[in-house]
Amino acid sequence: MNNGGEEQREDLFAIEHFPLPQSASIYSRKVARSGHISYEGRPYFVSKALAGRYIRLVVNENRLIVDVAIPLHKEYLLH
Repeated sequence: MNNGGEEQREDLFAIEHFPLPQSASIYSRKVARSGHISYEGRPYFVSKALAGRYIRLVVNENRLIVDVAIPLHKEYLLH
């Protein structure tokens, strides 16, 4: 029997790997210093924290989805 935490992690995994509809188009955009990207000549604010990074755009019907994975590695000295 799974506890609630395990079920929740499985649900998150399922959402993360949800297959895209066949009609979806995927694009790459570089985020400007202002935090904006452009799609079909129109600016969209994403985040200044992503400035200079390339992100994935998924376009399906009337939806523009920004998909970003940010690897993070931090290290602290313990005293």
